[in-house]
Amino acid sequence: MLPLKTNTSINDLTMKIYFISFLISVFLIALSGTVIFNILDYTDPPITKDGHRYMPTESLAKASFLSLIIGAITFIAAIRIQRLRQNK
Repeated sequence: MLPLKTNTSINDLTMKIYFISFLISVFLIALSGTVIFNILDYTDPPITKDGHRYMPTESLAKASFLSLIIGAITFIAAIRIQRLRQNK
């Protein structure tokens, strides 16, 4: 059987759009997670009443959740922006 002919330039371009959007969103997840964690750690420091520090699991959970939301929004926005440029 002969392989089916596909328009590889469109498929390659689509995969490139998704890959670039993925890289942008991963970068922003890491950056926003660090920034949000530091803000939460500064506003509500993980120190007990007698001055001992503890692991800020609540701040980690909040920062992780918010950074994933930011990453998802960034991924969707990056795809839309790149598709608009592709259609021009």
